[in-house]
Amino acid sequence: MALQPGGSSNCDLKVTIPADARLTAAHFRNGSAFAGTATADKPVPARYVFDPDVPFGLPFRPTPFTATFSMSVNDTNVTITRPIQSRSEHDIFAGEKRAEIYVVPAFAVSTTPEILVVSTSNPGAGNREPGAGKDVRVTVTNHSKGAAKADVALDLPQGWRATPATQAVSFTREDEQMTVRFALQPPAAGALAAAAMKPGGNQFVVRARVSDGGGPPKGGPSQGAGASQGYQVIEYPHTTRRHVLVDPQIAVKALDVAVKPNLTVGYIMGVGDEVPAALEQLGVKLTMITPDELAWGDLSKYSVIMTGVRAYERRADLRASNQRLIDYAKAGGTVIVQYNKFEFNDAQYGPYPAKVGRERVTDENAEMKLVDPSHPVFNAPNKIGRADWANWVQERGLYFLDEAGRDPQYKDLIEFTEPFPYNQGTKRGALVEAKVGQGRWLYVGLGLWRQLPAGTDGAYRLMANLLSLE
Repeated sequence: MALQPGGSSNCDLKVTIPADARLTAAHFRNGSAFAGTATADKPVPARYVFDPDVPFGLPFRPTPFTATFSMSVNDTNVTITRPIQSRSEHDIFAGEKRAEIYVVPAFAVSTTPEILVVSTSNPGAGNREPGAGKDVRVTVTNHSKGAAKADVALDLPQGWRATPATQAVSFTREDEQMTVRFALQPPAAGALAAAAMKPGGNQFVVRARVSDGGGPPKGGPSQGAGASQGYQVIEYPHTTRRHVLVDPQIAVKALDVAVKPNLTVGYIMGVGDEVPAALEQLGVKLTMITPDELAWGDLSKYSVIMTGVRAYERRADLRASNQRLIDYAKAGGTVIVQYNKFEFNDAQYGPYPAKVGRERVTDENAEMKLVDPSHPVFNAPNKIGRADWANWVQERGLYFLDEAGRDPQYKDLIEFTEPFPYNQGTKRGALVEAKVGQGRWLYVGLGLWRQLPAGTDGAYRLMANLLSLE
C-alpha cells in the first residue's frame, strides 16, 4: 500500500488470546522459597530469583503481544516492532495512559480471611454461629466474554470438612463477580491438639478451587480442571498498570489459645489496620466505634476499647473525644492504645503525662525480660512463655512510650535488649500500663499489628490476654 505524504491507513483485525497463553505476572520470585530452611550458620538470603527466560535486569517481562511493521521508505526497507497497547484516561490533568495486553484467568479467584485461627482447646471459638464452622469466603470474577458457569470448592487438610462441599456460580456477563461462603469445620479438639504438637503440625493451608461448570469459557485462557488463580492490580495515576498473581489460599493456624468468654470489643480504626480481622479470629464480638458513638454513645457496653494503629493521626474524632476514653477507664473499662507516632504528643492523650519517643527494637529475636512476671497479661487465660516470643517477623516494636518525663503511675511490663550495634541497649516502653480509677489504660508499642497478619503464634496468645484483662 502506497501512502501519500500526510496520508494514513487503519488496520482493523479481530484477534484472540491463545488458550495456553501465560498469565501476566512478575518474572521473579522470593529467593527464600528455593533456599530451604534457615539455620544459624546458613541464613536464607534476602534475594529474588528471576525466571530463566527473561533477560536479567529487566523490570518487567517483555510482552509477547507485539505488532511488526515492514515499510519501504525511499527504496529503503524498514522493520519496526512495537508492543500492542491500549490508550485510556486521556484528560487535561492526568494525560493519556497506555497499557499492554494483560492475560488474566478465565475465572479470577480470591479468598478471605487471609489467616484463620482455630483454638485447639475450643475449635468452635470465633464461629459466626455456634456449631456453624469457621466462615470462609471465595470471590470469583468472570473474565470470559459473556455468560459462564463455574463450580467452587475447597481443597482441605485431612480431617477437615466444608459445608457445602461445592457451590455453583453463574455469570451473565464479563467482569461480573460473585462471592460464596463455606463453613469450615476442623477436626475434633483431641485430634487437632495432637496434630498441633508435631513440628509444623499447627499450620494448614486451605485452597479455593474453581473449575468450569458449563463448557470452556470463550475469549481467554482455559482455566483447566480444578485450576484456580487470583491477581492483584497495582496501579497509580503516575504508573502503568501491573498485575501480581496471588494464590487463592488461606493460612490456617491451630493454636493453644483461649480468650475470656463473651468479650465485646469496641475498635477505633487506625491506618492500614489489619488487627480487627485477627481479633474476630479469636472469637470476640467486635464493633467499629463511629465518630458519633465516640462522642456521645454508651461506651460502657464494651469490655475493652482498643485504638488502632496510629489512630491519633488519622481520627480527628478520637483526638477531640479522647477524654471519653479516659472516663471509660475510670469507670472500670480497659483501654488499649496501639502504637502511635509523634502526633500522640500534640496533646495529653494518656491519663497521665507521657510522650511517644523514638525507641524501637529492630531485631525480631531480641531478648526479652518480663518486668512483672506475675501480671495477668502474661498468665491468664494463656500462660505466656519463651516460645511465644519466637518466630516474630521484622521487629519487636517501635515508637515506645518514652521513659523520659513519664509520670511514675505508668508501669513497664516488659523490656528488651536490642543487639543491633547502632541501637544497642535495654529498651522499655513497649508494653506499659497505668491504673485509672477502677480500670486500666495500656500502651502497646509491640508490633502485634504486624505479627497478627503474619500468623505469629505468640502474638495471638498475648493479644487474647490483653483483651481478657479484668
